[in-house]
Amino acid sequence: MSDSYGKVIELLAIERDTGAFALRIKLSFSESAELLWLTDHETIANIATVSEFNGVHKYRLSLHTTWDVIQQQYIGSITRTYRDHGERFSFACSVHFRNELEAIKAIRHLDDVSALSFLSAPPFEPGLAEEVQTDGILNATRSARKRHRLPLKLASATLMSLIFVVLLSSFNYSYPSDIRHEAAITAAAEVETVIQLLAENRNAMIAKPVAVSVEKEADRKPKKETKTSAAVPHLELKDFISYSIPKGYVALTFDDGPSKHSMDIMNVLKKHEVGGTFFFVGTNVKKHPDYVKAIHANGYSVGSHSMTHSQMPSLTHEEQKAELTRAANLIEHITNEKLVLFRPPYGAFDDRTEALSRQQGNKVVLWNRDPEDWLTRDEDKILDYVQHIEASGSIILLHESQAVVDALPKIIKSLQDQGLTIVSLQ
Repeated sequence: MSDSYGKVIELLAIERDTGAFALRIKLSFSESAELLWLTDHETIANIATVSEFNGVHKYRLSLHTTWDVIQQQYIGSITRTYRDHGERFSFACSVHFRNELEAIKAIRHLDDVSALSFLSAPPFEPGLAEEVQTDGILNATRSARKRHRLPLKLASATLMSLIFVVLLSSFNYSYPSDIRHEAAITAAAEVETVIQLLAENRNAMIAKPVAVSVEKEADRKPKKETKTSAAVPHLELKDFISYSIPKGYVALTFDDGPSKHSMDIMNVLKKHEVGGTFFFVGTNVKKHPDYVKAIHANGYSVGSHSMTHSQMPSLTHEEQKAELTRAANLIEHITNEKLVLFRPPYGAFDDRTEALSRQQGNKVVLWNRDPEDWLTRDEDKILDYVQHIEASGSIILLHESQAVVDALPKIIKSLQDQGLTIVSLQ
């Protein structure tokens, strides 16, 4: 069993500690303790863009990072939860942060924390932090935490300036035409503009690439696309978890089917001789098995989106296993092929989901571009989003709907006008 199994890192706040910024975390496994994590400022700034400590949501840092071949840097993730609903967000992180995370994963007892120089107990403040756990480790009270907490909306000018510098030096999103950064704009106004952009494009944000020393990536590059059926180009994924694909390619992915829109989407893709990847929910597969069969027969990639579209981390180990195996069995019975691709609903997964996916031989396919078409249901807004992103190397998240059917021909034309190859994922 992995050393990280059962460990949880809850992010409580971003705080200032003796002039530097730190992550206040609650580390739990056999025991638990609140700690300050002094890591690099760029990673903290990136985490701040995907978190807001408003007393409503809870945040849990993933113990795992992935290597983004396109951006040439590590990607971490954080899950925001409210009651039984959870959303997973990605952020760019440094090698420094990644190594510290690996060190946390390796410890077996809370006493081992003392050997990690980047972790420390929060400072004791008389009258504010008087509760001490039975194991002698300081556990600051809510009032003490509130005194140090830096909500995103009210963060200090120092942290906001840091976010501003980090993001604007590397922002990979094409600004809408009505947004301009003139020299006359004040620093405060610039910060507000950045925060607004982050709110609108949270899932598309990738911060400044970090120089890293890792193994040669040449061996990990996906194979070139192959045409396994008619003129449909395919691209084989090499990584277990994928957020993106190589430059020059783009993947259109469609969630939540099969539905009454499935065949219309397939026919548009077929007409333009481009690839597409469909992630089907098991309960819908039972309703429309013929759609699954037709899409697969026409050379398009089919993956699982779980059996009932449930939040995987909220389920027991056995329930997660059932979500994966039942959907896979249904799809494999129709296609007569081993199911390879899996996309967790809401992009939410945990260590158990990863372990089960590996056992079943699945590749976890996430995304790095999301027009939130499920929310807008607006053809023009979906198209406008695609036209204003750096689409090369993207996995674009779409859902089966009439708005997507209507926008799809123009989306394909826009991507092809950029010289991109639209592929099915394998």
